[in-house]
Amino acid sequence: MFPTSASLRQRLLPIALGQAAGLACGVAGVRIATRLVAPGDYGAYGVFVSCAPLGMWVVHAGLVKFVVRHWAGSPDRAGLWRETIAAAWKKLPWLALAAGCAAAFVPGGPWRGTAGLLFLAAAALVPAALGQGALQAQRSHWADLGVAVTGSVTRSFGPPLCYVAAGGSLAALQAGFAAHALVFAGAAWWAASRAGRRAARAGAAPAATPAPAPAAAACVERPPGRQLTPVFAGPLFVVLALASWAATAANRWIMAGFFGAERAGFFTLAGNVSLIVTSMLGVVFVQYFQPSFFAAPAVTAAGRRALAGRVDRVAAGYLACALAGLGALHAAAPFLTGPLIAETYRGALGMIVPAGCFMAALLTAQFFHILLLAGRCERACGAVDLTGAAVLVGGGIAAAALGGETWFLRWLLVTPAIPWLLNRPMARKRLLAGPVENEGQN
Repeated sequence: MFPTSASLRQRLLPIALGQAAGLACGVAGVRIATRLVAPGDYGAYGVFVSCAPLGMWVVHAGLVKFVVRHWAGSPDRAGLWRETIAAAWKKLPWLALAAGCAAAFVPGGPWRGTAGLLFLAAAALVPAALGQGALQAQRSHWADLGVAVTGSVTRSFGPPLCYVAAGGSLAALQAGFAAHALVFAGAAWWAASRAGRRAARAGAAPAATPAPAPAAAACVERPPGRQLTPVFAGPLFVVLALASWAATAANRWIMAGFFGAERAGFFTLAGNVSLIVTSMLGVVFVQYFQPSFFAAPAVTAAGRRALAGRVDRVAAGYLACALAGLGALHAAAPFLTGPLIAETYRGALGMIVPAGCFMAALLTAQFFHILLLAGRCERACGAVDLTGAAVLVGGGIAAAALGGETWFLRWLLVTPAIPWLLNRPMARKRLLAGPVENEGQN
């Protein structure tokens, strides 16, 4: 559970440095955006950005999870990569359709231009996610650090600078994000290719994630001669990712739909500020612990119970750190106006902790999703993820409709309890009901 000095240098240090760079860029980006971008434009841009992960989080989500789950243990990484890219190309028409539909809900600009920029950004983020997934799965964290820094810099500074250069155009904000996505994808692709060639020259053995044991192998559907399994290439993870993406973006939509674009702009800023704590910690915890979860023996009942206990401890540790960080952020909030946040956005201060609590809830639920993947119970993710997302989003809509903004924000404050009340018991039940016929062989 505790890192050794070697893992600190090779794994935790580059992960932490990547998040520190993201934090610095995020803080600087908030300062710049609140001084250069009007709240109404920032709210519309927030809706656009919430739709940009349609490729990596929805349409291509199964492929991204497949690379993360199976890359380290693959005996033929080049073949796995070719299969994944071929499958990704086939899904691009679906991404174009999704981007066109989503663009209709982005306020402030012509549909055609918004749809084109949204498709470009969403498509570019797919190879970025695949490249980073491969780097993290094989624990090439120093290479991933360079990719993460590139993404943080271009995302934080590119869009607002394009906005100013174009004289305050919302389309320029969107184009700046699309340019960030293209640069980010290029960096991830180059780093992953370079790391793969280096590993091939060194004859590195892909042993970080062991091949399935006989009992687990019986649960894996895999056509002869192929590594990509139907469960990852099929619709299941698209549906789950759509639910996850909708849950992530739903609060911005609720604010815009119930309380107007300006309040949505305040909430977008509050969410971006809270991400500095919740997302940064989430990335550190997932990147550090996920490879060991996937490498853990989870064939026997005892192995599955041990894995479930370890995931519980990591999820609890993450949530405790996230809530502590949000508490510190709340204490510092009165001092943020001026040095960090422009006076125009003072109305966002009271939304920072509620927005952060909701994101902490989503990231906590992700650990129980990872638990099912590690236990090779992929199909069980459906009921668990969809139930949790439905309660989180449904509760927010009901609170906003019945109680107004005050009750909506109060609902967000209690959402961190939802994954422990719903996702955890459902995931553990399905994990422990897995195949145990090879008990004692592990």
